[in-house]
Amino acid sequence: MERKKFKDFYTGTICVIANGICDENAGLVFSTDNFDGLFEEYLNQKALLKLLLKNTDDPDIPLLDRHKIAACVTVAIMKKRLLYPENIDDANNSYSLLEASRMNEQLAFLSGLNILIFFLMEDYPEFKESLKDFIFPKTRYEDKSTYLDSIIRALYYSNTISGFHILLLSNIFFLLEEYHKSSCLPNDKNYSKI
Repeated sequence: MERKKFKDFYTGTICVIANGICDENAGLVFSTDNFDGLFEEYLNQKALLKLLLKNTDDPDIPLLDRHKIAACVTVAIMKKRLLYPENIDDANNSYSLLEASRMNEQLAFLSGLNILIFFLMEDYPEFKESLKDFIFPKTRYEDKSTYLDSIIRALYYSNTISGFHILLLSNIFFLLEEYHKSSCLPNDKNYSKI
């Protein structure tokens, strides 16, 4: 994604999601002055991924698919921490990892998912209607924790403990796309082409 397209995505999607999260969570602030840093981190993630995927026998750098672009955007947002608490007060040492805010991971994952959906709509217009309500796998504990909750929590703990493996995140986006497709179009003859 070039700078202009990324800026449009930032303004039309990331800012909208971030402001919605802030509206629903008192005390959170969205850092709107960090576009350049976010774009630079996105480019760093893309460059790192291209180096990782580059075949030493092949001088051409491979193109990144929609899942890898979504993963790059997701990791860039998680690294830049665009949402932060207005007041961090831990005077009595009560800060708990369990209660820590995972809003940056939520913003990052939803933004990455929106990239994936955007590319799917662009590549497969006939699939557009089903993408309005993206279908996630059910969890065993659906009444307590949805798949979205689980993946956001996993991203948070991954960030806290060991960092992100961008190819694994890319594969998660791929599997989510495939799950959504199979849930919406199980009998469609053109399914294998999508």
